[in-house]
Amino acid sequence: MSVGTALRVVSFNLRNGRAPDGRNAWPLRRRATAGALERLDADVAGLQEAYRCQERYLGRQLPEHSSVSRGRDANDRGERCPVLYRTARFQLDGAVVRWFSDEPDVPGSRLPNASFPRIATLVELTDRASGRRFGVANTHLDERQRPNRVRSAELLASWLRPGIPWVVTGDLNAEPDAKPLRVLQAHGLQSVLPDDAGGTNHDFTGRTDGRRIDHILVSDEWEVAAAEVDHHRPNRRLPSDHWPIVADLRLREA
Repeated sequence: MSVGTALRVVSFNLRNGRAPDGRNAWPLRRRATAGALERLDADVAGLQEAYRCQERYLGRQLPEHSSVSRGRDANDRGERCPVLYRTARFQLDGAVVRWFSDEPDVPGSRLPNASFPRIATLVELTDRASGRRFGVANTHLDERQRPNRVRSAELLASWLRPGIPWVVTGDLNAEPDAKPLRVLQAHGLQSVLPDDAGGTNHDFTGRTDGRRIDHILVSDEWEVAAAEVDHHRPNRRLPSDHWPIVADLRLREA
């Protein structure tokens, strides 16, 4: 991949580090999670269900990357949606965390009947070599309320600043033909994955034909060179209850 024009992006739901997962609990699989990310060698990665302890651990294992995030609760605690980016290659031009609610800049706010606050982390980066600027939005949508997922997709699309290319990563809790995806597609975003890419959610079974609820979507400025759901198991350990998605993108000529 030529410097300045190409980008490797990963979206990965880590499974939250406080879940009582027995042999799949975070302390027992964190090396596998880090190994999966190291192998994917992303320039930019959107992580979901990350507690601060998980973000810090992965930051130590991926020292070439910086991370942008905030806890979804009002006190900055709770799950985060970090965006990791390769520090030497990209300049951070701006970053904001917004809440899916009628008051998106109020920490801890939420949509009606939501079990938890839900957030999106939005960053704008400039490639130091090419001078090209682009945005990355990373999110994890409501797990129960379909209307909230649809409304969140509408809000997210409205937060993408016009005039620059965008990459959206996330666990959308919605399959490719669901309305939240159609909302994003109506705003010019397209999935990077082919129709036969398989599932991403496997609940620690290792199956590859589960629901595809994790996504990478891109605006028209991006050409997709390759994209897949990655099924690697470092040392035969499952790194999460989701498989990560990886995509190689190339910015079209300005």
